[in-house]
Amino acid sequence: MVSASARVRLGGWLLSSAVTVACSLPCLNASRAAHAAPEVTGLDVTPAEVRFAHLRQRVQLVVTGVRQGHPLDLTQQAELESTDLAVVRVLPGGVLLPVGPGRADVQVRYGPWSARVDVEVAAAAAPPVSFTLEVLPALTRSGCNAGRCHGAPSGKGGFALSLRGYDAQADWYQLTRALGGRRLNLADPPSSLLLLKATAALSHGGGQRLLPNDPWHALLCEWMGGISPVPLRVPETQQPFTLEIFPAQRWLDSDGLQQQLRVTATFADGRQEDVTHLALFSSSRDEVAQVSPLGLVERMQAGEVAVAAQYAHKTASATVVFLPPPPPVAWPDLPLQGEIDRLVFERWRALRLVPSKLADDATFLRRVYLDTCGMLPSVEEVRAFLASQDPYKREQIIDTLLNRPEHASWWALKWADRLGCNQRFVGKIGALKYFRWIEHQMAAGLPEDELVRRLITASGGNYAQPAASFYRLPRTPEDRAEHVVQVFLGMRIGCARCHNHPGDSWTQDDYYGLAAFFARLKYRDGPFYNHQYDKEETVLPLRGGELVHPRTGQAVRPRPLGGGPLEDDGRDRRDLLAEWLTAANNPYFARAAVNRIWHAVFGRGLVEPVDDLRSSNPASHPQLLAYLAAEYAAMGFEHRRLLREILNSTVYQLSSETHEGNAADDRYFSHAQVRLLSAEQLLDALGQATGNAEKFAGFPSGLRAVELPDGEFSHRFLQTFGRPARALSCACERGEDTTLMQALELVGGRLIEEKIRGGGGRLDRWFAAANGGQQPDFAALVEELYLATLCRRPSEAERAALVAQLEQSSNPRQTAEDVLWALINHPEFLFQH
Repeated sequence: MVSASARVRLGGWLLSSAVTVACSLPCLNASRAAHAAPEVTGLDVTPAEVRFAHLRQRVQLVVTGVRQGHPLDLTQQAELESTDLAVVRVLPGGVLLPVGPGRADVQVRYGPWSARVDVEVAAAAAPPVSFTLEVLPALTRSGCNAGRCHGAPSGKGGFALSLRGYDAQADWYQLTRALGGRRLNLADPPSSLLLLKATAALSHGGGQRLLPNDPWHALLCEWMGGISPVPLRVPETQQPFTLEIFPAQRWLDSDGLQQQLRVTATFADGRQEDVTHLALFSSSRDEVAQVSPLGLVERMQAGEVAVAAQYAHKTASATVVFLPPPPPVAWPDLPLQGEIDRLVFERWRALRLVPSKLADDATFLRRVYLDTCGMLPSVEEVRAFLASQDPYKREQIIDTLLNRPEHASWWALKWADRLGCNQRFVGKIGALKYFRWIEHQMAAGLPEDELVRRLITASGGNYAQPAASFYRLPRTPEDRAEHVVQVFLGMRIGCARCHNHPGDSWTQDDYYGLAAFFARLKYRDGPFYNHQYDKEETVLPLRGGELVHPRTGQAVRPRPLGGGPLEDDGRDRRDLLAEWLTAANNPYFARAAVNRIWHAVFGRGLVEPVDDLRSSNPASHPQLLAYLAAEYAAMGFEHRRLLREILNSTVYQLSSETHEGNAADDRYFSHAQVRLLSAEQLLDALGQATGNAEKFAGFPSGLRAVELPDGEFSHRFLQTFGRPARALSCACERGEDTTLMQALELVGGRLIEEKIRGGGGRLDRWFAAANGGQQPDFAALVEELYLATLCRRPSEAERAALVAQLEQSSNPRQTAEDVLWALINHPEFLFQH
């Protein structure tokens, strides 16, 4: 039990800590002080009743007012006073500390408003300090077992702890038995090597992690004082519990600068503990808001942030939205095309975002061609679309494009990037057969769930059965599990191979339960085998074989993520996994699929990155993500049907031009995102605009860059502009950043020069036709070049200036080449917009 003097030290430390947190943000606090206390229309305190079972507990209060319809956190500003200091004290920041048995009230006052918290402190003695629920969380929130400290795989300074306390038994041994138990001094806990290092009383490479008078130091001292003699193993069994954070969601008006959070654990026996002081907090977007070690979220700028609280291997997250001032521009007149628009419009209004206007026909046409087929429309297609007066022409062109063979090739490229279509892994012949197989599935309209089932259950020689190439990149059960989850479920579980996932709820047991589905596979060379040229490999399912858990040494029974172990029924275990993974009610599959589809046409997913879906990385539009996932499942996972709905939405058809009401938005799609064309799109567009398509060695003429089957194919331009090698599961493998080498390639690269000047190209054909007649119609040439590159007609000023240049030139052909070069280097050509 904590002594009275220790309780005083705890209170003093929390006061010191609150001052430290306040001083760390001087500009913000100065700004807050400059404003008068805002008026509110009510006052609420959570929790309204507090029952302390013993004196080691503490409770975080959250005080909330209401101002102009929005909640306002007043935890730091309200006056809190105990009616009996012998029962309960109020520490800075709204923390209640029990002092002695009895009943008391905590009076809460803010302006004319007041509230009361009923407090009861039991006379029972505190139970022994829990190693798993108190000691390890204390070390975690102090950073002692972080990945950069003693939680590193090899530890630091000869002292290794499990990352964030995932292996309690190993940590118990390290703390109590390793070095002959010299890390602890049970007779004089403050003199323990563990605490002398952590307080920096002795030299410590990790710096000062604890103060001698803080509550975690007192907790560790009390733990050491209660474990003599030291048991061989952790003397407790951890109860199951759930973790909650309050408020789970909070929208704060432009004058809301902070939000206090409260974290509670509810155990299987109904017991509830406030664990705010033992939780480890993190912010998903530090540029929007930062969170203190005590759970106080501080606004940096307007925006939305997810705050994760981790405690004893559980994670809970809260979403806090700091609203901007009301927008200075009016909402445009936009059509509401369907449920997508309704959900997104509601979100924009709530976030005080004003969308851009609709894109014009030329911009829309160029965009939808690139997003559905990976290519530009032809000059004739642009002219026909712009001339059409049909009010349904956008819907019609979407339907046409989704049924073109170029769409199948473009969508096959996106799958090939994810599936490891590279001769290093699948063989030279295998890469070609694998890509053509994927392309055929896209052309045939194979639903995504069936495609995934065929890949996961594939067996046989990967030339005769191209789907078996899926298993030539990931070679072990562990690699296969990570690959499948990242590619098909959009999650990264690799951290759980060695320890519980520090940023998600997946444990090491979850990881190996999933990997066990892939334990019964082996490889055999052939049937085709040429040592100097190529090698086919056969993927063979086995009738037996188990995966051994590295920590327990026991065979692992297969179990899907979030589920229980499955009984073998004689079938290939991969069949069981495929059934679970692609089920319509799987909470992960449809969500990941629609997020990737959204990313494909918007340049950004509803969750970003697209392969890092987790509770602490929420969607920009949660209701929309849920709707699209449900729709996709109801559509039978046919991607064309979902694409058609997305492409017909007003959200997709917005202009990229911004205004004062949405210029800062890079997350909520209130305007089209401007992004560089992909390497393959750009190379194909260059060939199309100049009339000189690229020829690829070893492939027939007319093959587009998007149809190249092998990620290993060497092409300097494609590599410069970020084409991936298809060697990783991660979507990050495709480069999307602009680089100096790209600029040099565009400004002075040989490829562009050869395409512009090359024989048989657009300019050759135009001047050959013009030389047989009267004075060349340079206005027609300028229009054709604009339509071929920017997919729009030139403005009158652009037309007049360029026609004058051509007419006055002594070498019109060379001037026309300069015009085409300038248009190719124009942002409207290089970027999707």
